Amino acid sequence: MSIVMATMGYLSRTVSSFITGFIALAAFFTGLYVYQNRWEEVSGLPVLEELTDAYREGLNVLGRYSKTAIQDFYHLEVPEGDATEVRSGNSLFNNSKALTVQLSWDKAQVLEKLREAGFNKGKMRQAVRYVQYIDTYKNLALRDMYHSKVPASIKLAQGLLESAAGQSKLTRNSNNHFGIKARHRPSAQQKIRAGRSGDLHDGDFTYAQPAVGVFRSHDDNFYDRFEVYQSSGDSYSRHTQLLTRNCKMGNKGCYGWIWQAFPVGGPCDIREAAQAYENSSGFSPGDFFSGETSLPYYAACAAGLRMSGYATSKRYHKNISYIIETYELWRLDFDLIRAIK
Repeated sequence: MSIVMATMGYLSRTVSSFITGFIALAAFFTGLYVYQNRWEEVSGLPVLEELTDAYREGLNVLGRYSKTAIQDFYHLEVPEGDATEVRSGNSLFNNSKALTVQLSWDKAQVLEKLREAGFNKGKMRQAVRYVQYIDTYKNLALRDMYHSKVPASIKLAQGLLESAAGQSKLTRNSNNHFGIKARHRPSAQQKIRAGRSGDLHDGDFTYAQPAVGVFRSHDDNFYDRFEVYQSSGDSYSRHTQLLTRNCKMGNKGCYGWIWQAFPVGGPCDIREAAQAYENSSGFSPGDFFSGETSLPYYAACAAGLRMSGYATSKRYHKNISYIIETYELWRLDFDLIRAIK
């Protein structure tokens, strides 16, 4: 009897040790995944959660001709294949093929503001990564705004959020800053319907230029593949393709209408657009920002992305808007328009 009880006790301890070890291992890999991919969504973004009218300073940047300058920007037709280089610097125009944008955006000034706002050491480390990302990729965002009218502020905020400021596993391995997925081929659709998701391989997915391949990374499903690019510049260009596809307001996956509906400048009313998407988004006009429907233009653009189904997170539009507010990315939008004027 004592031998049986001892054996049972040993087995119980063994099982308990196995379960404890399994839980610890699962927690480790879960923590590793969160750290590499979604840490800021879980721990909280390094942002100030408020909407203000500080963006109106951008109108002062444009000066007395602000309204005309904004109208001229939206009427500017950039020919397909235009080779104008857009970059930030000290002089406005260096040559006929370069547009140099004088910046009112100042990374040191932004970081000082956050210190004064009471960011702790951890938040400040995150904020430093954010301004480094902005400083690195701002010219790509300005280039795309010049060609497409998609605000540089929106592109940088999406890049920061989707790539964890360039630190996510997906971005480091594929230059994919915006989480753009590869599409399923018919073979992939058949395997998924048949419950054979484990049999999927890279050849079951297709991608659009300038992507050059696919990379497997867990998102909604363990088998998800994402587009791979040769450079960050190609990733930004592909993102612009996605956001400027010609389509009508009310269609899910349609984003091209946003940039004309909510132009850079004054506040924008989101009621009409929100009503057009209410059935598919589940958001009434007042659900986006605590009843407010007249919003800074970038908050309206962010709400437009959420309405149209760009992301499933119910906070996506707020995260994008708060990033732009906190890091004063709206300055880049006005700086480009001033350079063109």
